[in-house]
Amino acid sequence: MKITTIVVGVDLSGPSDQALDRAIALAQLHGAKLVLVHAQADDAPVAGATNEVLVQLGEVSAAVRAEEAKRLAERVVAIQARGLTVETKSRNGPAGEVVAQVATERHAELIVVGTHGHTGISRFLLGSVAQSILRHAPCDVLVCRGTSAPSPFSRPLVATDFSPAAARALEHAATLTVPGAPIEVVHAWQLPAGSWGASILGAGRFPWSTVRDAVLSSAKEQADKLLASSGNLGHPIHIELIQGPPASVITHAAERGGHDLIAIGTHGHRGFRRLLLGSVAESTIRHAPCSVLVTHSEHAGETSKFKKV
Repeated sequence: MKITTIVVGVDLSGPSDQALDRAIALAQLHGAKLVLVHAQADDAPVAGATNEVLVQLGEVSAAVRAEEAKRLAERVVAIQARGLTVETKSRNGPAGEVVAQVATERHAELIVVGTHGHTGISRFLLGSVAQSILRHAPCDVLVCRGTSAPSPFSRPLVATDFSPAAARALEHAATLTVPGAPIEVVHAWQLPAGSWGASILGAGRFPWSTVRDAVLSSAKEQADKLLASSGNLGHPIHIELIQGPPASVITHAAERGGHDLIAIGTHGHRGFRRLLLGSVAESTIRHAPCSVLVTHSEHAGETSKFKKV
């Protein structure tokens, strides 16, 4: 995937600046243009407010807008000093919809956003803005969390079920990774539904190991094909087959390997107002211990084919 335009959701917070650092590094890697998008909330009417109160509120709102414009300008100057092309877009409206709309208009290949969420023992809280962007986005979305280094990723983990969507996730993860860095690929395999009955019948009547061996053999065959076709990727890959529920396998592998990125493809489709991520992608995003790249299944990166939200 060639990246020419990266849209970054900017709210001037710490997580937003960390996401911007990552976006700058990726823009430098690809010579891409950056579009900083700042969504501004509409000033809500205040019932029963006197003219004096309305004037004061207006002055406060104007001062806030002026300070935001100043901080955005400072970030633009710093980015231009790195030799990158950058523009800003400030619009009123819900942040998720505004960011997605600009990405559609600019035919961006990637949206980068930070999250104010936290990772707990079992749940990754994305925050409403990141969730909204994921559901409205016309292109790949990189959700940055934790401390983001001002560089491309160096230890990516790609989840695969050997589908076209997973192949796209691998290809797109490579574009966000330090050139030549190895890429780990993980496939979660499970016994078919009903295999539990083998233990009831007993190994003598139904050798469940036969089913297990068949499932593993099929997975190994697909892994070998993926490995053989990865020569043009520009990154050595290693594939691990792990038994277990996919989302759990993916997040545990990321934690165990100290990975800084999880890439996952979604089999969902973009509807009128909502991107259906699919249960595995949704669960992975919520539990991820690191940044997550979500790649779209249909016309990935070809944002001109999407209608505006």
